[in-house]
Amino acid sequence: MGKTFAVRDIALMGLMLSMILMLAAVESMLPSLPLNMRFGLSNAVTMYALFFVGRRSALALAALKSVFTLFMRGPIAGLMSLGGGICSLCAIAALASAWPGASYFILSIAGALTHNLAQIAVASWLVSTNLMPVYLPVMTALGIPAGALTAVLLRVAMPVFKNISARRDAPGAAKNTEAPGA
Repeated sequence: MGKTFAVRDIALMGLMLSMILMLAAVESMLPSLPLNMRFGLSNAVTMYALFFVGRRSALALAALKSVFTLFMRGPIAGLMSLGGGICSLCAIAALASAWPGASYFILSIAGALTHNLAQIAVASWLVSTNLMPVYLPVMTALGIPAGALTAVLLRVAMPVFKNISARRDAPGAAKNTEAPGA
């Protein structure tokens, strides 16, 4: 019976990764935001994974998305994706633990802002220059609506996600099926 759960877990992770890659592809067709910033639509899938599948799965998805970014857009984009994705998930998890009533909207905006902050930090490290004073105001102004859009997408896609993982009953899986703060 343990193998059945392992196969389900792998299948669910594969399905979520394909959703992430599909959303990233759709997003690459949209008009570019200032500073080559993206909306972060695929973050809705990693947020779902964080709350309903588990932290390890969400971190694995963020890492796999970064590997995909590495191959598609190069090592700098891959490092920035990894730094932003991991820091964002950690911030969302910490905020959700500290503030159990926080809504997806608040958590998503906090995640987007943390993602942007981490990406600026990675870029600053890569070019050995402090880019915070220049990029932080713009990335903050753009991160708030991007985080809000991710929260709306998650809320709209929640019935689909629930349907996909409805029969998933793996040990250690989150039992909560309600949105934080709902």
